[in-house]
Amino acid sequence: MPDSPLVVGADACSAGWIATVPDGDDVRVAAHDRFDELAETYADAARILVDIPIGLPTDDRRRCDEHASDRLGCRGISVFYPPSEAAIDCDDYDDASDAHRAHVGHGLSRQAFHIRDSIRDVAAVVSETAEATGVDGSADRYAGWIREAHPELCFASLNGQPIAYSKSSERGRRLRRSLLSAALPGGDAAYEAALERYPRSEVGRDDVLDSMVLAVAARESSLATVPPDPAPTEPRIYYPGFEV
Repeated sequence: MPDSPLVVGADACSAGWIATVPDGDDVRVAAHDRFDELAETYADAARILVDIPIGLPTDDRRRCDEHASDRLGCRGISVFYPPSEAAIDCDDYDDASDAHRAHVGHGLSRQAFHIRDSIRDVAAVVSETAEATGVDGSADRYAGWIREAHPELCFASLNGQPIAYSKSSERGRRLRRSLLSAALPGGDAAYEAALERYPRSEVGRDDVLDSMVLAVAARESSLATVPPDPAPTEPRIYYPGFEV
């Protein structure tokens, strides 16, 4: 489909970011040191779906995370709750967790704490784009060319139901690769090439799979959201609108 708009699926990894770009029957997978570099490289993209929170909680958990966890059922554990605005700039985990609990009423996971740099990097790019002013709370912050998505919601849409097996397991990885092979021509070869090109210390198997399914979702002309009825200035998570 040479006339298809350029779209990107992006996932944070140890190297920085891994991006998947469908290009007709070809698929390109490339690592980038920084998110601003990734966004500049694909400045002509119609849409970039990224597995990172866009918009942080202030006084309660985000509805989108709770809805995503509910929809994923047994795989709801793959959804973790991002740091609050009060915690995002704390450099010490205990300080961040205390600040988060004081404002949101829940503790902060270490996994969420360790992605704060990636959250800030994406937020900076989102705020700088004409489509997403961000600072004034504009709805465009959540409906611009860079949008938050969740890989497991996307895989669940492709599969018709949440995948019970973790993608870190051989069975779970095999099932996800099978779904991608059907949805993304050239994806299987691109997956193998990416694993050969980048060491596991920089780009994990899961990172490549996640960026690929986000790229599949990004091609959809219409995307569903959780929650399904977000307020104009409320964070939301996008996924293909197939039945889950």
